[in-house]
Amino acid sequence: MVIDLLLSKVSKKGLVTLPSKVREILGVDEGDYLLWKIDEASNTVSVEAVKDPLKALRGKYSDSKLAYGEVEEPSLGGGKDAGD
Repeated sequence: MVIDLLLSKVSKKGLVTLPSKVREILGVDEGDYLLWKIDEASNTVSVEAVKDPLKALRGKYSDSKLAYGEVEEPSLGGGKDAGD
């Protein structure tokens, strides 16, 4: 169910500010991660606030010895996809 329509602008670096109402509803705080789910068929994106990034990765990789920092943080810290 859609409660409100909220508009955000993308900066030239690809950054988006989450409206305060979105942060409040999702319980997003500074330092939290956002999990983006893309449905190309319907051209939609859903966003989930992730308080525990390890929980979001459970079952994603078959090697149980991989650490979160080895797999995810390099892609979050910079590069073309991170808005640089």
